[in-house]
Amino acid sequence: MKQPFEISLKAARVHCGYTQSSLAKKLGVTKRTIGCWEKGQREVRPYALYAMAYIFQMDAEQISLPELNKK
Repeated sequence: MKQPFEISLKAARVHCGYTQSSLAKKLGVTKRTIGCWEKGQREVRPYALYAMAYIFQMDAEQISLPELNKK
């Protein structure tokens, strides 16, 4: 059985041709929010993850999110 692949949020964004700014505009968030998600500084809400999966045309389970950096 084929193992499903995982791709980081940043790699998925770049692969699909989005900048942080363009993806942020599409999702209705700030560029800083996208950067924080990619660095694991802020939790990605389920609705945003599924919206990104739709935009990237992949399953949400394929998008690998970094561990949250708890301070």
